[in-house]
Amino acid sequence: MKTKIKIYLIAIFFSLSAAQAQDTELLSPQKQDILHQQQNKYEAENEKLRNNWIAPLNLGASYSYDKSANGNHSDTKKVSASINQDIFRSGGIIYQISYADAKKRADAIELKQEIANLNEELFSALLNYKKSRYELKQSGKKLDNYDIEIFIKRQLYDVGKADITELNNALMDKSGEQKTYASLEYEIAKERLEIAKLSDIDPDNFPLYSFDLVQEDAYLQNNFEVRYARAQSQTYEEQYNVTKSSYLPAVAVNADAGYLKYDPKELYEGYDGNFYTAGVSINIPLTYNASAAKEEAKALYLKQSADAADRARNAKASYAQSLELIESYRRYIDISLKNIVLYDELIETTKAGVDAGSKTGYDLQTLKNTKAIEEYTIKINEINIQLELAKLHFALNTNREIK
Repeated sequence: MKTKIKIYLIAIFFSLSAAQAQDTELLSPQKQDILHQQQNKYEAENEKLRNNWIAPLNLGASYSYDKSANGNHSDTKKVSASINQDIFRSGGIIYQISYADAKKRADAIELKQEIANLNEELFSALLNYKKSRYELKQSGKKLDNYDIEIFIKRQLYDVGKADITELNNALMDKSGEQKTYASLEYEIAKERLEIAKLSDIDPDNFPLYSFDLVQEDAYLQNNFEVRYARAQSQTYEEQYNVTKSSYLPAVAVNADAGYLKYDPKELYEGYDGNFYTAGVSINIPLTYNASAAKEEAKALYLKQSADAADRARNAKASYAQSLELIESYRRYIDISLKNIVLYDELIETTKAGVDAGSKTGYDLQTLKNTKAIEEYTIKINEINIQLELAKLHFALNTNREIK
């Protein structure tokens, strides 16, 4: 019961405020846990990459026993700590840290996009569920009209005023609509299951948020696909810098310190005490494939830069397509509204005819059913518009922290 109350309160919150692409509250606990662990993975990977240039401190201990051909023998005990740390890589250390940070930014956008895709999938399923229920009611009204049509044509056929073809066509039309009705019942059940895969909310009681049109400049600037492609481009650029620096001179310091006990047994020149060594080394790699490796890294970076420009172009076209589709749905709604005005007039006229005895109740009911069909058409196309608006909405990176 507490869980249901919590979900309902979250639903109210989503109805009163914009459903954010990075929100995870409506997703199932299992989905939330997966996303949380993915975020932990990215954070751990960033820490690993940022500190990848730091050399390990090597701790060691050893014992050895030697016996020579003349019978002398000795044993050696040693405990030490050593390190060989780069302090200069021709910019490579800074590039490595920059690469780690650039990759973290790209990973963060990717995770937000994954959450947004799940939310879009959930809201699309909820909208389609509601749409299918309207379509089912609309189909029911069509079946009512087919029943009236079949009844009338059967009466006319029985008295010889209609041929069998007309009656058969009406029966076939009803049969086709009955199949549509059955398909819609399946669609409703399937959409409920799709919602259950993503969330614990009840689609029958969830108050759906009404999405507003995203402005084109905001869509192009904050589009996930574009932002991620640009972040990836920066990542590949830093990786290219790391690759270049790996073939340039590097300076390292090395140190080794510890305790040594050497006991020659039969001899008197043993040693028992601490020791240390320290030094500096310069490494200049001369690699045959250095040029090819650098060109490969450069090509990956330039390809990703071109991909970012291409995705920006696609986003602009996608936005324009959505606007055209939304406008077409609005035109459908306008047509239905005009038809409803006409049907209101016909209903009033027919009702007067029924009262006067010149029209039948079947004529009046047919007009009422047809008007209801048009009203459902408006509701269906309003949801079609919401589906397009939701697609635009969840394509945006709002730069909010993941909840």
